[in-house]
Amino acid sequence: MADPLQDAGYRTTIVTDFDPRQDADQFLASVLGEYDALVCDHILSGRSAVRFTGAELVSKANLHREHPLPAVLISSHANTDQTGAIHRWREGIPKVVDKSDFSDVVVEAIDFTLAELSGKFARERRAFATPIEVLDVMPSGEVPQARVIVVGWRIATSVWMPLEPILHATGLKPDELRGRWLEADVNCHAKNAADLYYQNISLAPELPDGWLEA
Repeated sequence: MADPLQDAGYRTTIVTDFDPRQDADQFLASVLGEYDALVCDHILSGRSAVRFTGAELVSKANLHREHPLPAVLISSHANTDQTGAIHRWREGIPKVVDKSDFSDVVVEAIDFTLAELSGKFARERRAFATPIEVLDVMPSGEVPQARVIVVGWRIATSVWMPLEPILHATGLKPDELRGRWLEADVNCHAKNAADLYYQNISLAPELPDGWLEA
């Protein structure tokens, strides 16, 4: 996988061993300032014990407040059960590259990420305010999720979004969310539900009694 990067003029270092005592923030701190970009697999635990996923690391690298490190996620799990684990961190992942397409698009993905980190957001990555209706919650499983309608995206299509940010933002319990309305900034021009991310989540204000008769 280093070949297309080297062909594009990058010098590459391949990291396969991780300190099992480090979390994503600690590992990121150890590489900041050492590299110009990061290309990271989603599943990192194949060769050693790792406390984080590639999705978490890539997102935190791109969103680092002081020293953003352009980072691209590669994965063969984009359409599997691991999608939810990637979706949890999607705000900070401008591009997910399928391993089968790696050699063709990884350099383009780095350029895409560099542009976003410089403030040039592509149309499908720009977020704006939209109502969200919570239809159901799935609090168990590896990645707890909520089934929602994102009005500004596709009002007739329900999607699954990460549950943890909703709970953190609203202070509600999972069984209190069904039927509630939220407001959030969402990149509603995204083509696929897996590409959606959510910012500034809050409870929508309650509608006054008799608002339909007004």
